[in-house]
Amino acid sequence: MVNLWLDFLYKITGGGERVLLDQVADRLKGCDLNFVAPSDEQESILARRLTAGFGNLSEAIRQAVALSVQIAEAVPPITAENGELVTQSHAQLGALTEVFTATQRLLEGLRGARDELREVIDLSKEANRCAQEGGSAARELAEAMVEVESRSARAHEIVEVIDTVAFQTNILSINASIEAARAGELGRGFAVVAQEIRQLAARTATAARDVRVIIGETSTAMSSGARSAAETQQVLTGLGELMARAGVAMESVAKRVTGQGEEIVSIDHSLNQVLTLGRNNLENAGRIAERSEALQQATDTLRDCVGLFRLSEDPLRETRHAAAFALATAAAKTVGAALATALRSGAITDTALFAREYQPISGTQPQKYHTAFDRLCDQLLPSIQEPAAVAQPWIVFAICANRDGYVPTHNQRFAQPLTGDPAKDLVGNRTKRIFDDRVGHSVGAHTDPYRLQVYRRDTGEIMFDLSVPIFVGAEHWGGFRIGYALA
Repeated sequence: MVNLWLDFLYKITGGGERVLLDQVADRLKGCDLNFVAPSDEQESILARRLTAGFGNLSEAIRQAVALSVQIAEAVPPITAENGELVTQSHAQLGALTEVFTATQRLLEGLRGARDELREVIDLSKEANRCAQEGGSAARELAEAMVEVESRSARAHEIVEVIDTVAFQTNILSINASIEAARAGELGRGFAVVAQEIRQLAARTATAARDVRVIIGETSTAMSSGARSAAETQQVLTGLGELMARAGVAMESVAKRVTGQGEEIVSIDHSLNQVLTLGRNNLENAGRIAERSEALQQATDTLRDCVGLFRLSEDPLRETRHAAAFALATAAAKTVGAALATALRSGAITDTALFAREYQPISGTQPQKYHTAFDRLCDQLLPSIQEPAAVAQPWIVFAICANRDGYVPTHNQRFAQPLTGDPAKDLVGNRTKRIFDDRVGHSVGAHTDPYRLQVYRRDTGEIMFDLSVPIFVGAEHWGGFRIGYALA
């Protein structure tokens, strides 16, 4: 099939082009993309187109090779981290299970404590009731003793009267005996009666004295009992108050224990969810580990496939790549020096120059932004970018981008007045945009000596982008990028 295609090409081309096509066929057959046209054919249209095609393909594959190398280097650490994640997930799941079990035990303990507190509260209430009843009884006893003491005092008064009567009776009996003695034989019977009365008075006086002693001792005992009863009443009243306060405190503790129990229930529910997530994470970690191994195998296969192609060792052997590199390097140094001068002169502050805050410009599509440094760039960059943009007819653009891919000032050919038509403005006005595509995002972020990339621009054409970092003093600001095609 290849021979038929070549025969057809031979018929429609001249001898020189036949030689060129023979060389192309040999290169393609051997997956050799390091194509260089013969010196006598390099300026022909076909040679330029073939050179561009081989160049685009070789750089695309070179990027694929570089990407596969990066992936291959990243996969083993990822695989190791996934293995560690599985181990940690196992340990985490075990720890969570232990915490869950401990929480269950704590919850059971709190429930038991709550029940026991309820029993203690009931006993406290009963003790308080008993103390109140005891206090009432002690108060009644004290009152009774006071009454008995009062009556004892009255009895003492009566005994005093009896004692007085006995004394007077004794006096009377003595007087009677004297009178009976005077009467002689006639008063003998009266003397006997007087004697008996005197003896009765003596016994009455003795009995009165005994009763007085007993009443005194009883009164003393009753006074002491009354004081003891009063003190008992105070103690029981104080005990009742203490039991009441203790009951209130235990009620508060019971409420807190109940609240803590509810919190533990909530924690228990959350732990249960965490355990479920932990099990899911463990399963996911296992699947990730399996996929990491599959990714490792796929990466090895990709490296093997792209390894079929032979690429030039130095992309800068291509004339346009070398020219773009030289232009970008010189322009990056000039831009860095101009921005450093602006810093020293006070035209802008360090904070403003390296700012990464973007203020949307209303009514723009694609979205455009102002920054703290874009107006300064509008003043400084055109005199550096425009000469680079027109240095070669094949250069499409030569611009600066900061580390986020933001282009404060584009070339004049791509800074035409806005029309309001997004399709036209996409091509005609590309300034003050953040280019966040794969290439646009990387051109200002890297600090490699240069980075050569091939990509499809958002306007549709396949282009090369060569970028060189811009340093303001020792600090990385962004990159100078040149876009171009090989044909």
